[in-house]
Amino acid sequence: MHASFSPAERSALAPFVSNMDKDVFAVRNLPEEVVAVLFAYYSRSSRSLRRNLLELLSEHEGALSAEQPEAAVLHGATARAKAFHEKWVIGYGHASVAEHGVAHLAVENVSILTSKLIEDARLASFTEKSTRYVTFDRSRYYRPAAIMRSPFAGAYTEVVEALFNAYTTCAVPLRAYLEAAYPQDGSVTKRAYEAALHAKSCDVLRHLLPAATLTNLGMTVNGRALAHLVSKLLSHPLQEAREVGESLRREGTSVLPTLVRHAAYNPCLAQVPAALEAIAGETFSGNGASERPAVSLVRYDPDAERELAAAILYPHTTLPLEQVRQATRSLPRDQVTRIIDEALRRRGPHDTPPRAFEHVFYTFDLLVDFGAYRDIQRHRIVSQAAQRLSVDHGYDMPQEIEASGLANRFDDVMERAAELYHRMVGSFPEEASYVVPLAYRRRVVFTMNLRELFHFVELRSSSQGHRSYRRVAQEMYRLVARVHPAVAKHIRVTMDDGGLERLPAERRREPRDGDPGGGKTQQT
Repeated sequence: MHASFSPAERSALAPFVSNMDKDVFAVRNLPEEVVAVLFAYYSRSSRSLRRNLLELLSEHEGALSAEQPEAAVLHGATARAKAFHEKWVIGYGHASVAEHGVAHLAVENVSILTSKLIEDARLASFTEKSTRYVTFDRSRYYRPAAIMRSPFAGAYTEVVEALFNAYTTCAVPLRAYLEAAYPQDGSVTKRAYEAALHAKSCDVLRHLLPAATLTNLGMTVNGRALAHLVSKLLSHPLQEAREVGESLRREGTSVLPTLVRHAAYNPCLAQVPAALEAIAGETFSGNGASERPAVSLVRYDPDAERELAAAILYPHTTLPLEQVRQATRSLPRDQVTRIIDEALRRRGPHDTPPRAFEHVFYTFDLLVDFGAYRDIQRHRIVSQAAQRLSVDHGYDMPQEIEASGLANRFDDVMERAAELYHRMVGSFPEEASYVVPLAYRRRVVFTMNLRELFHFVELRSSSQGHRSYRRVAQEMYRLVARVHPAVAKHIRVTMDDGGLERLPAERRREPRDGDPGGGKTQQT
């Protein structure tokens, strides 16, 4: 039964709720911290949200008068919300309340290197400047204060600008090659053809961009996640990360004044990585990296298909899970396959696999160029562990660079970047990464559940994707298909070349002993 509201109450509520008499309604035009309090009251009050909102609004004398300006009406509600958060969120640690307050933050002129630290936040949504659709400005790159005060300042500027110069000047011969290699199809409009050529050119040229390149991103994040992100950034050894962390705290406080302002440097976050790096140095001193494929499936459950069958059937029984598991272990293989098929055979183009698929996990060790990592890191459901960006694993050269006569130019700037990296890394182990181009490979571990694997492979193998991460997704599929064919046959992987969107096989430059920037050429 819905409560009735007086004309004055209706007038007071009207700017803030989408209706007065339905069970489902939108809350709008309220400060984010007031919204968080109203939702928190659900756990503490028997009254409706609208009644609690009226009480908050009535804190200001005359708030129910239609003549009161909205800002004045909200004054008391905001003050009461702050007091609530100080007591319950800050004082008693009920941090889940902070998840109802949301901030929309723009972060501009941040390096690609630091953008990856920001986008490591799991409970946030990001949109970043695309290396595919936007040509980056050669003058816009980050100049780390520590390096610019050091003897490396001149070399740093020279190498970064050489990379940008190559990025800019290679565009004309590359475009000529692409037009000759991919002539316009009569079924494609001129506008679509030009857009495809531009995207393909940017896909190739992005390998030349240094990690110091400035980018822009938009972020939507709740108060709890923002406070944690701010603490992580304030505790990071990179000065740029700490500066961005302080900026996020300042600007986030303007939207979520109580929920973000207490975020601070965290000794645990700051000190543990350094301690573990020291132990790793002791443990693996003198051990060189062994030859490994670019994508390795390093951990999986050999009985995953039977475990999956048990997870699929469990909600439809009244039995304990262990009993269901024991029963599926004795089923014939064709019956296990039938269960998996039945769970998936009605799946439409936009349907995800059932949640039962989240009970099966795979761990992959990846060696991918930093440009590809920049994209696939966005799959934040994946549990990720990335090594520091360096030049130690060599770099990838797109085939189009060689075909258009630009290989020597490309190799030259890559090796100049590697040489400077090795000169700087002893004095500036973090800042040296700024000079590393996106072509250089980075090692990262991905642990993902089967449901996320479906999403990752189906999205990242599509013909519209970058060649680098298409190869990762396709190889993940192949590896899983070898061990779990009953599952893999349902993954909608794209293995075709994809016409103009197809990026031919790259040429890989592997590091030589003592010279990580150069070495033999391999076809992959």
